[in-house]
Amino acid sequence: MDTNRFAELLDAYGADPRRWPAAERAAALALAQASTEARRLLEQAAATDALLAMPPGIVPSSDLVSRIMAQLPPAPVAMPGPSLHLGQRLMVLLQEISPFRILWPQVATLVLALSIGVGVGLGDYMENFSVAEDSASLAVQQVVADASYMMEYVQ
Repeated sequence: MDTNRFAELLDAYGADPRRWPAAERAAALALAQASTEARRLLEQAAATDALLAMPPGIVPSSDLVSRIMAQLPPAPVAMPGPSLHLGQRLMVLLQEISPFRILWPQVATLVLALSIGVGVGLGDYMENFSVAEDSASLAVQQVVADASYMMEYVQ
């Protein structure tokens, strides 16, 4: 048993040796008697156990709670505001949940520009893809024409 394992036992089971695992109890008690560091750790654990064993704080009487509650101002009544259309409600919601409360219009503009750029880029790719597809079909037609020419030549 070393002081590191002893400290782990104290952290896990507290200062009371009856709560320590039986297989390690004798070695831990021997270390506590032989080592000043182990005794210091045991004293700290005992102080922590004492704090944890203290009864809960004083509970206020119901009379005191009633007097305090009576002194509180009445809760404000929410006044219904003008009704907002869906777009305005969405903007209010985005402003409330957004971590960038001020920057979200700029972020939305950036996302829109990025989306347009990706769309244009994909449009060019698809146009080039269709050109390549036309080239492939022309090549296949040429091979078929050459094959039919060769067949006529062989006959």
